[in-house]
Amino acid sequence: MSVTEEKFSEKFEAAAKSPKHRGAYYQEEATEKGMALVEAKFKDMKLYWLVDVAEDRVYSAKFFAYGGKVSVAIGETLSTMVQNLTLDEACSLLGADIERALRDDPDEPAVPESKKLAFGNVPELLKLIKENYPSAKAVALAAAGINKEEGKPAGIKELTMQEQAWMGLNEEEQIQQINIVLDAKVRPALMNDGGNVQVQEVVDGEKVIIQYQGACGSCATSMGGTLSFIEQTLRREIYKDLQVTPNMDMTF
Repeated sequence: MSVTEEKFSEKFEAAAKSPKHRGAYYQEEATEKGMALVEAKFKDMKLYWLVDVAEDRVYSAKFFAYGGKVSVAIGETLSTMVQNLTLDEACSLLGADIERALRDDPDEPAVPESKKLAFGNVPELLKLIKENYPSAKAVALAAAGINKEEGKPAGIKELTMQEQAWMGLNEEEQIQQINIVLDAKVRPALMNDGGNVQVQEVVDGEKVIIQYQGACGSCATSMGGTLSFIEQTLRREIYKDLQVTPNMDMTF
């Protein structure tokens, strides 16, 4: 008995066979164009978006796919669809939207049932794009500021690009970046001991006000080893001059 051939739509086959958006963008290109370069990698695909920071709108998109033709077709179609959308509009797309765009007939799936799972990677990629955009935008704004006329603060040229990016974020974006680092590097250890830490405020991009929670509030190391660990982690991962100060008035 012969095995039934898996059917793909003609649009799918065309996208997989001759992708026009396969490739990468580099920071130098983004800087020359005055754009933010946003990257995201999940499983077998990596996205590269150039975003106009004035409108938060996708100017152009490329991708690399390391899997089979399903990943290539998804990357190609997604890169085509996001162009000229705002970042929020682009990041609201679903895998089902990509699959529908690849259909020849609105009522006929573009891929066999066995291949549909790959479309579930789309929301994860777009989630990473949205998380990475604030930092990418700050880099673009900092790079643009370097090329402006004199009048920039003294010492700005001595800052690294990462430091310029950090100082270019607003407080909400800075807290978001700190929480990403805390979630990955600090909170798991604190939570194992029944504690946690909350970021309350960032002052002038350098002073981080935190609030201990749970067991951390009564722990003898909260003003010593724990505080030093948090501060050194944030300095290493985000900005070398960060100072972390606990708010001991309210501990939960």
